[in-house]
Amino acid sequence: MHRISWFIAIVAFVLAPLPFGSVDLIWIWIWTALLTASLLTANLSRVCNSDLWVIGPMGAVLLLLCALTLFQIFPGVSDALADPFWRIARDVAGVTEPNRISTTASVPWIAFGSCVLFVLALLRAYLLSTDEKAARQVLKAIAYAGFAYAVYGILAHLLAPTTLLWRSKEYYLPYATGTFVNRNTAAAFWGSCSVLFLGRLAPIASDALLLAHRPHYSSFTDHPATLAAGVLTCLVATGMTGSRAGVLLTLLSLACLANLHLMQLRFQSRHYWLGAGAVTAAAIVGFLVIGGNVIGRVGLFGLTDGQRAEVYRTSLKMLRGHELLGIGVGNFETAFPPYRPESLGSQGIWDKVHSTPLEMMISIGLPLGATICAIAALFWGRMLWGAFSRLRDRDIPATAASVFLLGVLHSCIDFSLQIAGFAVIFAAISGCGLAQSISTTRRPQRIAQRI
Repeated sequence: MHRISWFIAIVAFVLAPLPFGSVDLIWIWIWTALLTASLLTANLSRVCNSDLWVIGPMGAVLLLLCALTLFQIFPGVSDALADPFWRIARDVAGVTEPNRISTTASVPWIAFGSCVLFVLALLRAYLLSTDEKAARQVLKAIAYAGFAYAVYGILAHLLAPTTLLWRSKEYYLPYATGTFVNRNTAAAFWGSCSVLFLGRLAPIASDALLLAHRPHYSSFTDHPATLAAGVLTCLVATGMTGSRAGVLLTLLSLACLANLHLMQLRFQSRHYWLGAGAVTAAAIVGFLVIGGNVIGRVGLFGLTDGQRAEVYRTSLKMLRGHELLGIGVGNFETAFPPYRPESLGSQGIWDKVHSTPLEMMISIGLPLGATICAIAALFWGRMLWGAFSRLRDRDIPATAASVFLLGVLHSCIDFSLQIAGFAVIFAAISGCGLAQSISTTRRPQRIAQRI
């Protein structure tokens, strides 16, 4: 039963990016159903009291968000709390709809499904990864799925650049997007997978350097040449997206991961500085090799986007008067048009803020939004602590912390975490890192070799 539960979870993790990034609501329902079924049959024999510090905040935030969402769409609230659009609709259009906090009557409840999916993916990966072997299997499955998506993305761009799976490609024709519609989300996904491959490759290289012998490889998928091919393939695919933030943050995350591994050599200064110099040189060469499209776009547009900055300023104006309870989850697309500044012109569809933390603050208010950001910071700190404090298997929290850094920073200037296909992968990797940041000595001893 536990093996079937593991298989269902892996299927949801590796297939989530496939159907156009799972942007359609039907896929969110499907992955939610699969992960729920997997959770109901989860093996809890390795859970310990320390896990409550992770599971507890996740459950509390989800319950608070559920209660807020219901309150946002609840009809008949006072004029002081209601969005003024409802009063305008009654006065101008003669509709009979009651007051609501939310700008729309049903969108928050629909958008809440994505939040549930994210928490389910994080929790399921966490419970799986209380076992070190299972954690490595999850990360390996995601990494090689990303490799397959990268190979497809490269070949599709070279051989059929106007096709996106079985549909015609309408956007980003000069760039590779793989199975995603948006090239920036594809860059974050492939960048994360390159970090996963390096996370497995770095300990092998460190062992070879420190122990001065050739380590034994249990399988072809763990051979350094195979792992290096995975890193390079995912990096090439990332570069072909032309995403400025995607490429730069991928290199930053790879450098972060490499440095976390090099800290193991901090008592051997010669090896540490030699490795640090090699990482710096590799980052520069990597940017020059994979960042051709990015360099060109930086030359044309610079590192910043003036239109996004204008949307950020406008979003802060939208927040006024909604600081406590927000405008409703998923309501930005509906609420933005009346605030849209003339400087944006008539072109472009702004259905998202292009900054997930900022859109979250607008949607659910400052108190709950700030709480979620604080929990995210604590989770990242926990993974970093695990990378430094653990005596064994520290590569797992180090890898997850680096992917977490990439995903969070990218979501600050884009909406990658609002795309279910990447959000599920990000949550699964984070769950692995959080579970393995806890020392094995705190967990119940394994009775049998099972997943």
